[in-house]
Amino acid sequence: DTLHCTQHGTRYISIGTLQRDTDDTITFHTNLNSVHTAHPPHTPHPAEPHVTIPSTPWQHTRHWITTLLASTTALQPLDRNRVMTYATGIGNTELDGWIYQLDWPARPLTSEPGATWASNGSWLVVSDAGLSDELARLVVLADPASRVECLAPSVLDHDVSTLDDLHKALRGVDNVLYAPSVSTESVDPVDPESGYRLFHAVRRLAAAMVMGTSKPRLVVVTRNAQPVAVGERANPAHAVLWGFGRTLALEHPEIWGNIIDLDASMPPELAARCILDEVAGQDEKDREDQVVYRACLRRAPRLQRRTVSAVSPVKLSSGQATTQLVIGATGNIGPHLIRQLAAMGATTIVAVSRSSSTRLVELDKSLAATGTNLISVAADATDPAAMTALFDRFGVDLPPLEGIYLAAFAGQPVLLSDMTDDDVAAMFRPKLDVASLLHRLSLKQPVKYFVLFSSISGLIGSRWLAHYTATSTFLDILGYARRLVGLPATVVAWGLWKSLADVQQDATQVSAESGLQPMTDDVAIGALPLVMNPEAPVYSVVAAANWPILAAAYRTRGVLRMVDDLLPAPGEVPIQESEFRKALRTCQAERRHDMLFDHVSALAAKAMGMLPAEALDPSAGFFQLGMDSLMSVTLQRALSDSLGEFLPASVVFDYPTVYSLTDYLATILPELLEPEAPSGLTTGEAYDEFTESELLDQLSERLRGTQ
Repeated sequence: DTLHCTQHGTRYISIGTLQRDTDDTITFHTNLNSVHTAHPPHTPHPAEPHVTIPSTPWQHTRHWITTLLASTTALQPLDRNRVMTYATGIGNTELDGWIYQLDWPARPLTSEPGATWASNGSWLVVSDAGLSDELARLVVLADPASRVECLAPSVLDHDVSTLDDLHKALRGVDNVLYAPSVSTESVDPVDPESGYRLFHAVRRLAAAMVMGTSKPRLVVVTRNAQPVAVGERANPAHAVLWGFGRTLALEHPEIWGNIIDLDASMPPELAARCILDEVAGQDEKDREDQVVYRACLRRAPRLQRRTVSAVSPVKLSSGQATTQLVIGATGNIGPHLIRQLAAMGATTIVAVSRSSSTRLVELDKSLAATGTNLISVAADATDPAAMTALFDRFGVDLPPLEGIYLAAFAGQPVLLSDMTDDDVAAMFRPKLDVASLLHRLSLKQPVKYFVLFSSISGLIGSRWLAHYTATSTFLDILGYARRLVGLPATVVAWGLWKSLADVQQDATQVSAESGLQPMTDDVAIGALPLVMNPEAPVYSVVAAANWPILAAAYRTRGVLRMVDDLLPAPGEVPIQESEFRKALRTCQAERRHDMLFDHVSALAAKAMGMLPAEALDPSAGFFQLGMDSLMSVTLQRALSDSLGEFLPASVVFDYPTVYSLTDYLATILPELLEPEAPSGLTTGEAYDEFTESELLDQLSERLRGTQ
């Protein structure tokens, strides 16, 4: 810099060699190469004719080093399946790392079909006669001593307290199968009543299982609830069970087994075999608790990063006046959605909310200055008469309807054990009822965009929100049901909005500790014109998360294999040596175990929010002392960082006291391992040379080290 300023006119060039939070090698070479472009060489013009330069984006080819964006590396370690994005992509590096899609790769079972059916134990089957009879036949054939009891699904139509037959049937069984029929469902694929009925039924079944003395595993079988591609049959009502199951796995892991989706055309003979294979044919280490079977292939969900660099943002009202209809306009996200639609070119926006509000007054004024007409309508979006009257205005006194956007939300978090029918109705009405009504009313309109705001909670589950996760999965599959019949649909599963995080501090703290990170509202909503592109998938996820932390937090209670491809491989991201590890290495050998013991005790107390002066009983179980799953993840992460070792998420569950955890860690740290016996001698032979007194001294020293 000094030479550049003092010797003006010389050929000195100043470059930055390194950049914070980036790969040093790539940054250095990138900046070095920029030297050659600071003073481009003067070259003579070639003779005519000149080379034609491609003028359209699809003709361009990029020749440069692709670099990982700094903002995304700050969120989580580099992962092996990351899709690289370009800084010239959508103009926002944060958003580039937030967009994902759900894939269903094939995941065959590791065991031979039918090889372990005999180990399944006894069954209670709540299903129609065809599947019940076939499953009972196969179970008894594999193990004549097994017991199979069958009940019709209608047994769950009543309150659980009156289900004496169900409580009796649950006694002593190892597995419970719930497989609602599809033959009696409404012809309308988006009928909300079926969603209500199935959610209430499975909630009653789970409540009865939790109340019982035995804890059998619940296996849920759905039909076409999870399409793996556009054009497949889609059953939104059965999808409700997937949202419920993902939360049940977190709230009551002691009764959770599997959820399996089959095509409605699969006969009972094949369905029963798939079910038995899933229950008994998995190695616990590679267990998948969510699978679908399509064309004889077993598939499991995996989140994948999406590159959005080449996607063109959608433009609204192209060349003509049209209307965009927003439901939930005065909610948490409504104003941000309206601003985004205006930025995308919307000429008229009709904002519907249940009551008149002054929240949109200032927004109305600002949009009017830019040429966007905002019309507020106070109406109950679940009221068919009110919504029909509104739809009758499109193309008459309002411009034709181009887009529908459902962002409504209501209801409160509640545990399954405390949930009532009123809680379910409050959460379901603005989602299931409104979505179904909008679907029917849109059939007579020239709608080009039908956008449903869903949640990532529907994918990964969320404690206290089983009814919310169920509504999310209903909306997810409604998008596929519309695409199946040639109708437009886009579903966006959003992560944690910052505006919502700011007003829900307690919930935000839990989400942050679980790996979800707040997204700035005006940045996140910028993904909308990208995911609405016709080339984009039906279903997109927009979320900011530290996936290793999220996986560790969720896997303290469930499986969550869905995020496997977003995690770094073991040892891929090196952990730097910590100060504690250096101190441990320089400590006297006989003091190292005590030092590790004190370190584990201090970190456990800190994770549980205890004061430094408070003593932690080293022999008492962590969870008896009040530790929960999030605290266990905090302790596991703190130990990994301070020891410089990758520790499994289950380490605190496997070794749930200070004593046992310290002893385990002592077996993996080289500083605490026993020195090897001299070459050619076994450990026992090495001790043969000690006198009895010396052996007693050695034993006493070892006992003191384990206390």
